[in-house]
Amino acid sequence: MSENKKGKLYIFTSYTPGAGKSYRMVATACEQEEHVMVGFLNSAHRDMAKLLDDYDVAIGDFSKYSVFGIINESPDAVIFDELGMISRNKDSRRLRKKHGHKEKKHETFIYNDIDTILDAGINVYASANLKRFESANPVFKAITGIGVKTKVPDEYLEKADKIIFIDREPDLMIADYEDGKLFVDKYMKSKIMQKNFLPETLIKYREASLKYLEQYGDKVEVVFRSGEGKELKDEEQED
Repeated sequence: MSENKKGKLYIFTSYTPGAGKSYRMVATACEQEEHVMVGFLNSAHRDMAKLLDDYDVAIGDFSKYSVFGIINESPDAVIFDELGMISRNKDSRRLRKKHGHKEKKHETFIYNDIDTILDAGINVYASANLKRFESANPVFKAITGIGVKTKVPDEYLEKADKIIFIDREPDLMIADYEDGKLFVDKYMKSKIMQKNFLPETLIKYREASLKYLEQYGDKVEVVFRSGEGKELKDEEQED
């Protein structure tokens, strides 16, 4: 950890849930950093033990965390899933008081917490579906009429050091969805997910996402997931 400069921000995103952004986020952080801590991983839709099995990362209660506790540990990097979710930070009151904010329920989100950690010189590896970002949300909503209530400010894409887009062919996503490989049963059967995994929806979402990310230029890295689970950078794909 460096106390003299801000930490780097790596955002992992995709055009659809289930593409593998959280897996890639954990793998990249553990491969690139020496001391990695988990701030938050969303266990509602996936198996955390499977996700962390190949890496020396403790499996604990990821439903709550302490931003100040993380900073005191001085890790090289912290993993944060789902930037747009309500903060699980146990220090929220203390942070609001520090910044002169009035007490309000659900006032802060996970993306607010990573600012404090970045300011402490700690790298952050974070994930969010692309539709979560403010200016991307209308693009997705225009396709299916489905939007999201809680949006992540575009400033996080703007200040990210790298945006890693997990790309996968729509037909492979549909096959995994139909085989029940992506989420727990309740989430799989929701009307939103059923509409999300229609072929025409995924095709349009993917095309719109790649076009949207062009504005961020060279800091976007496209990682392609094949049917066998291999991950290739865009320049390594076969013609």
